[in-house]
Amino acid sequence: MKTIKFSAVLAILFFFASQVQAKSFITKSSTKDSLIAIHNPRVSDYKVLENGPVIIYERSRPGDKLNLFKPIITHYFSVKGTDKVYLLTLENLKKIYNSGPHFETLDTRFRTDSDLLTYDRIHRQYSVNYYLSKADAAQL
Repeated sequence: MKTIKFSAVLAILFFFASQVQAKSFITKSSTKDSLIAIHNPRVSDYKVLENGPVIIYERSRPGDKLNLFKPIITHYFSVKGTDKVYLLTLENLKKIYNSGPHFETLDTRFRTDSDLLTYDRIHRQYSVNYYLSKADAAQL
């Protein structure tokens, strides 16, 4: 009798746990779909790495026990002419440049977020700014 009750309770807990996990996946995907700007960024917290079609920023924060107290470096961007700062991801860039030659450039040239931070030594700028400036020139 005890094993039947235990099995029933275990099955109910498993069912509720799977429902909670399913709901957490649903809420994560809905917030991931929207482009969220960093509210009230303090200029002193960000280091400007490059000023091009996309202004690339770097922010360094102190680490914690999980990363052995190494600084945590995060990259952000803003589009020239706007004051909103976004996390530098390929998905966020594609949401801003959602059509036209800029989107095609991002879609064909870059596969991962780390590709955005490759530095082109020949042109002396980040690849993302180089290719977006070429898309600007092609649009004119």
